[in-house]
Amino acid sequence: MKHVKTILIPLGVLLLLLCLAILFSGLYQSYRLTMAVIALGASLIVFLVSYGLEHKNAKALQNQMDDIFAENSEITSNLVNQVSIPCALVESDGTIVWRNESMKKIYTEPDIIGVQPHFDFSAPLVAIPMEHAGSVYQVMSIPVHREKDARAMLFQYWLDRTEAAHYQRLFEEQMPYVALIYIDNYEELAADVQFHRTSVFSEVERLIAEMVKSVDGVYRRYENGRFFVVFEAQHLARLEQEHFSLLEQAHAIDTGTNMLVSLSISVGAADRIQHADESARQAMELALGRGGDQAVIKKGGGYMFYGGRRQPEALQSRVKMRLFSKALRQLFDNAGDVFIAGHSRPDMDCIGAALGVATCARQAGSRAYIVLGDQNTMIDHALELIRENRTYSGMLISPEQAERIMRPTSVLVVVDTQRVGSLVAPKLLEMASRVVVIDHHRRGADHIDNPTLHFLEARASSTSELVTEMIQYFDTNLRPPAFVCGTLLAGITIDTKHFAFNVGSRTFEAAGYLRKNGADTSMVKQMFQDDMESFGDVATTVRSAEILIGGVALASVGEEVKNAPLIAAKSADELIGIKGIEAAFVLGRDGETISVSGRSLGKINVQLICERIGGGGHLTMAGAQISEMELDEAETLVRNVIEQYMQEVSETV
Repeated sequence: MKHVKTILIPLGVLLLLLCLAILFSGLYQSYRLTMAVIALGASLIVFLVSYGLEHKNAKALQNQMDDIFAENSEITSNLVNQVSIPCALVESDGTIVWRNESMKKIYTEPDIIGVQPHFDFSAPLVAIPMEHAGSVYQVMSIPVHREKDARAMLFQYWLDRTEAAHYQRLFEEQMPYVALIYIDNYEELAADVQFHRTSVFSEVERLIAEMVKSVDGVYRRYENGRFFVVFEAQHLARLEQEHFSLLEQAHAIDTGTNMLVSLSISVGAADRIQHADESARQAMELALGRGGDQAVIKKGGGYMFYGGRRQPEALQSRVKMRLFSKALRQLFDNAGDVFIAGHSRPDMDCIGAALGVATCARQAGSRAYIVLGDQNTMIDHALELIRENRTYSGMLISPEQAERIMRPTSVLVVVDTQRVGSLVAPKLLEMASRVVVIDHHRRGADHIDNPTLHFLEARASSTSELVTEMIQYFDTNLRPPAFVCGTLLAGITIDTKHFAFNVGSRTFEAAGYLRKNGADTSMVKQMFQDDMESFGDVATTVRSAEILIGGVALASVGEEVKNAPLIAAKSADELIGIKGIEAAFVLGRDGETISVSGRSLGKINVQLICERIGGGGHLTMAGAQISEMELDEAETLVRNVIEQYMQEVSETV
């Protein structure tokens, strides 16, 4: 019966072919027709028999399969009901229409929303982790469609992963993390003859030993003032909760000098100790680039910062600058063109530093270009002086022009920024084979990676100060033009608020060098002059300021005001000159972007606050840009960040 189709159907086809052969054969007409009819009848009989047998066979097979499925369906239903895996049928609104015995024991609510508040019937069918009644489950879903009533449901089953999660948590908690601890101002301390070297080292090591003991770790000192620490991951939360109190404890050590002990701490959090060590080294580089006296944790691709609220003490040694200037001279000697780029909407510090670097490039025989994008009205006078000078007038180019003429032998010098996101022409970074970075801001997480040369000094007042020192060591025969010296002096003046904030002895020495070489103070004064309209806008913004906790002023420039970012910066400068105000934040809209200008007298670190809203800068002067947000929403965001920062400061104190 199983092979009826394979036997009878070919036989019927042969009989049909025989019928045709007889019909067209050479036999007598009467015999030929009779034999053909007989053959045709036989073939029809064979076809009918085969069809009947096949139909009977198929029906018998169907009945047999129905019996099997009916029997297995009952068995399957009993198995699903008694299996130890919790199972349930859930409708589109989350209602549970059926659950097995295991599910009844752990969950009795009428719908699934109670344990899965974000239940979405149309969500992709992926494994979802879930915790319930102290257990960890992996929820799996299978769509079920009933043709009888056209209902769509989900069949859920919960796989218990409690034990696996327990061992995973143990693994993560006992994972070894690597920490590095440096005395970051060791060279400055050692240069002072009154430095109590032995007692300071002993006290620092005692404090580190106590901290390491509290986290059940081990440490080793491998250089003067440098320590290597390993501890389990579960103790990192405690260090973060204490805001790395070791930083403040080190400040209390008597050094015998007027300087404090400044520590930098880095923690590498990774699943393998080799990766943790590499992360710790990258975090330490970032901590030192931000001026030290802080802790940096690198976990995955993100960074977390603690401390760093004090203004770093000014450097006294010039050895690093001499070496950098010599290396830069060698680089320029072998370069065809030098492209100098700063941040978008450059200020006086940026344009002054760019002019100083361009002067050095010309001294080395290279062609220099200053890349400018959207201009700030504050530098209009400086740009006018550049265009009036024959030697420098052809240096100013747009980012598009720079991209067209840059060659593989060219050098890109980035001044007054180290963040990729704030660079006026980010594409030039990809095109340049050699990159130099000169900046005085604290290093951010999105800094330019692996430059050929870099001089990053957060303890300097301005980038113009750094470039002024560089000019002095670049070439003994170099005499910068008077208008270049005036622009550099203007850059120092604007970043120090007329030599009132963040000023060290080297700042005055740089200013003295510029004045000696022809810097005109009256020209500097002209660069800062305001028109009546701008002065009125600043006054209106200052009057509208709101005083928050801790003496922090918050204000916004009116939507109708022209050059709102510039007015915001000037308003912030004016606000911190008012008695009782320790810091100021002013917002101003420019098209689709809201600029935030932060200023401080030094007690409040505006750079840390601006970092939390996507910006950066310096302890006493920082900024940020906020996109896709209304002005009042941005003001609320800044207010919340300020209040959070002030609360953390009060908890630390």
